[in-house]
Amino acid sequence: VDTSRQLLTTYQGVNLKFPVMEKLKVELGHVTRNSPRNKEDFYKFSYTQNGVKHYSDGLDYINFVYDVNKDLNVNYYYGHLDNLYDKHYLGVEHKYPIAENIALHSKLRYFNSQDNSSALDIDSQNIGLLETVKVKNHSIGVGYQQIVGDAYPLPDGFLPELYFINWNVTGFFKKNEKSWHFIYGYDFKDYVPGLTSTAKYAMGDDIKMANGQENKESEFNLFTSYTFQQPMLKGFSIQHLFAKYDQDHGNDFVENRFFINYQRKF
Repeated sequence: VDTSRQLLTTYQGVNLKFPVMEKLKVELGHVTRNSPRNKEDFYKFSYTQNGVKHYSDGLDYINFVYDVNKDLNVNYYYGHLDNLYDKHYLGVEHKYPIAENIALHSKLRYFNSQDNSSALDIDSQNIGLLETVKVKNHSIGVGYQQIVGDAYPLPDGFLPELYFINWNVTGFFKKNEKSWHFIYGYDFKDYVPGLTSTAKYAMGDDIKMANGQENKESEFNLFTSYTFQQPMLKGFSIQHLFAKYDQDHGNDFVENRFFINYQRKF
């Protein structure tokens, strides 16, 4: 779920999760349709290349999560979008306590997508690293992401890829693009319990446009969230997202998004 959107992408299919052993969990799935955030009905998965739309009968996937220990886990995923492309994903996450109230959180992620249809030509990899230091109520992070080969493929409808290191309002996944990501977050729990705020800045370059021009892009986000602490308002929260996107060649935008959420566990 991409929580930066008021309207969410939804899917139709079946999903099975089960533990193989204490440290190893497996997930299997078959998804036949998706409903993008800007449409009501459900549609077949599709991917458009060179102006031609190609369709898929569904996504089959398997996902393995192995907890090496309480601070280290490894995740491998294989997805097959029938008649479109296959995706392999390998992720490693490690949490390292440096001292009291200080911890380092490392995320290494690798994606590889290749076409499985003679009608498409897809050869793309995405490599990302994010290092975050948490000091008491502060979080400071630096990330790097690089696309190797073609623009990293996303199905039509801009379905979210939340595991990308630099997934923002925009995706920073253009052909051969290199992007940096800087983040600062603060939890105001000592002053206003339930209030948190995160500022994030990403910039990408080495982008070559269809007309041969070199391009650069950047995005600044400020996300503020407040979860009500009063018993009568339990489960309610409000959020505000400010997003500013700029590029050398093309359209820029500024957005303000407001959310009111209610969560209840049955």
